Amino acid sequence: MDLTGLELLDSYRLLSGVAVDLRSASPAARLYLADLALRLAQGQGYAELLARVLRPDIAIYDGLSPLAPAAHELPAVRAARDLVYRAGVAEGTIEPGPAESAASPLPAGLRPAVAGAVRVKDSAGLTTEAIVTVGEAMDLLGITRQAVINAVHVGRVRGEQHGKLWVLSREDVLRYRMARDDRRLTRSAEP
Repeated sequence: MDLTGLELLDSYRLLSGVAVDLRSASPAARLYLADLALRLAQGQGYAELLARVLRPDIAIYDGLSPLAPAAHELPAVRAARDLVYRAGVAEGTIEPGPAESAASPLPAGLRPAVAGAVRVKDSAGLTTEAIVTVGEAMDLLGITRQAVINAVHVGRVRGEQHGKLWVLSREDVLRYRMARDDRRLTRSAEP
């Protein structure tokens, strides 16, 4: 994802209203938060975001295990967990508290920054719809990287290449999976 339009955040306001000072977090951790916010803005769900945040190799943990009690107090971890929580509330996976039910999925301070970064070149019609990487498409489809890229080349999935990174239409990837599953069912039903 192209995060060049995002500024690194100095602070983040949790859903509870508490401000978290992010100036002590590394630039990599702050960039990770920007990426997470962008994914939330693009409609990635609670489970996807939670899986990203629980990976032990990401910058927000500052070398600690995601399960370490000290990790939960790190400013970038608090902000990341809040973003994931917001995704859960937005999709109905998490029952919001009384003060949280009217809250926006994306914190007000992030909306202007993310709005500019969500745009992808329009030549393939991907302007502001949710996008996925080839790796994410591989997971969704259960196929190899080359098979995903072949699907783009033959026009089954809209996508663009930016250097070594491919961005694909999430909707097209899911539509492709449904069509492929339908073809398999039809073949298995034939005598």
